[in-house]
Amino acid sequence: MITRRQIRAKVMQAVYACITSGQEPEFVYDLLLKDIEREVEELERQKQLSGDTFLLRTLYYESLSHGDRYDDFIKSKAENWELDRIARIDRILMHMAICEMLNFEEIPVKVTINEYLELAKTYSTPKSSKFINGILDSLYSDFNKGGRIIKRGRGLLDHTPVKGKEGDKVEESLIPDLVDDDLTSSEDAQPIENSRN
Repeated sequence: MITRRQIRAKVMQAVYACITSGQEPEFVYDLLLKDIEREVEELERQKQLSGDTFLLRTLYYESLSHGDRYDDFIKSKAENWELDRIARIDRILMHMAICEMLNFEEIPVKVTINEYLELAKTYSTPKSSKFINGILDSLYSDFNKGGRIIKRGRGLLDHTPVKGKEGDKVEESLIPDLVDDDLTSSEDAQPIENSRN
C-alpha cells in the first residue's frame, strides 16, 4: 500500500537526487518516480479516483522549477539564517510544502504542514521539524493575508481566508489551470492499496 505521505517521501528523495546529481529533472523522474506513477495511475483507474498522480508530478516538477522563488519566501522568514546553513533536506521539504499550500486546493493547509513535519522527523535533523514549522506557519499567515491560499472542498477544513482591503493585489496560485475541478482523491491518511501485493 502506498499513502500520500509515501508519495511525498519519494518525491523528496527524487528532488534531492536531482539537485545533488545535476541530472535533468526528466531523467531523475523516469529513474525514480515513473514506476510509482504507473502504480498510482493504475490504482486511481481501479478505484475511479484522481489526484495522487497530479500530487506526485506537480510536487516534483514545481518544487524544482520554483526553487529560487520558494527560497526567497524562506529567506524572508529565516531571520539570521543564510540559506546555505539550512539543511538541504529541510529546504526541499519546505519547497514541497509551499508548493502544496499554493497549488492543491483540496488539501487542508494543516494537513500539508503536519505531513512535512513528520517527514522532517524521519529524514532530517532532530530540531528540523520545529524550524520548518515556524517558517511554514509564518508563510501560511502571509500567503493567507495576501490571498494566495485558495482552498475548496476538504481543503477548506481549518482554513479561514483573510479578506484584504479593497484594491489589494491578490496573487493567484502558481498553477491554478492544472487543478482538476473534479479532484476526488483519497484522504491523506487513507492508504492506497499496493497493486504488487
